[in-house]
Amino acid sequence: MKKLALLVLIVLIVPFVALAGGEKEKAGEDQFEIVMVVKLEGVQWFTNMRLGIEEFNDKYEEVNAYQIGADTADPAAQVALVEDLIAKGVDAILVVPNDPESLVPAFKKANDAGILTFTHEASTQRQVSYDLEAFDNFAFGRHMMDVLAEWVGGKGEWVPFVGHLTSVTHNEWVDGEVAQAKEKYPGLKQVTSRIEEQENTQIAYEKSLELLKTYPNLKAIMGSAMSTQPGAAQAIEEKGLVGKVASFGTGLPSVTGEYIMSGASQSFHFWVPADAGYVTAYIALQTLKGVEVKEGDNLGKPGYESVTIQYNDAGIPVVYGSAWVDVNKDNLDDWKNSDGSWKL
Repeated sequence: MKKLALLVLIVLIVPFVALAGGEKEKAGEDQFEIVMVVKLEGVQWFTNMRLGIEEFNDKYEEVNAYQIGADTADPAAQVALVEDLIAKGVDAILVVPNDPESLVPAFKKANDAGILTFTHEASTQRQVSYDLEAFDNFAFGRHMMDVLAEWVGGKGEWVPFVGHLTSVTHNEWVDGEVAQAKEKYPGLKQVTSRIEEQENTQIAYEKSLELLKTYPNLKAIMGSAMSTQPGAAQAIEEKGLVGKVASFGTGLPSVTGEYIMSGASQSFHFWVPADAGYVTAYIALQTLKGVEVKEGDNLGKPGYESVTIQYNDAGIPVVYGSAWVDVNKDNLDDWKNSDGSWKL
């Protein structure tokens, strides 16, 4: 944790800083230690988010910012990482929660120890200074349903997937999808309750195969986790149903782009994880410095130039951007580099 250096140490250190030519001293005691704890390591979404944390770390001399995550999406594993950071005595803990409620006791312990806590993708979170949302989740769900409905002609059977039934944002998106379908598309029929795929492409693939067998008139599979679309699209391709059934929902170009090209996926929607990580860290730094994040503030990334703030039921300020991105066959190439590789 950031500590006040003794005068004698300052006197000893200053000459060495001068000799170092002003280079940033990593993990120095004069820095704020800000740590992002993601849902799961080893997936493209959070690999990209790390880039934003690294950019933030490089930009601000007064911080030592980095990202960690467990190799499983088990909420208990995430809580254990938070507990480790409390023991280490960092200044701010940022979390993309697997299960927001499971983090509350650990967050309280952190706050009692003088450590600030923040979340991203957890608009109902308690025991944090701020939560950051890339956009209004209900509106995002409505928007994705409009895209799905257009492709199926406003009628047909569909099914929603979530990564975890405890994921607040995933369920808020589905809430928006369901509401939009009921209000605007009476010809759409949701054939099952929300299906949990544990942010695992293989599980999404297996469950999609089951759905395609059980519901031969199924037209669309809507995914909330990034892992749903590739799993569902594989099943659609395997069954020779491209053009008759399609997957929709969140994704990234590098994960879902090939399925847009094949037609098994018709669109995907996302916000840039690196930008969200950067902005969450920026909010943490401002709070550590005693600066309040206010309505209309520019937080330094596209879609976050003029944020809005709402308070959740726990009285926590939730910061909203307007940062969603739509990708389909018409603009897919915009997300390719000159060598054909994906930008994200």
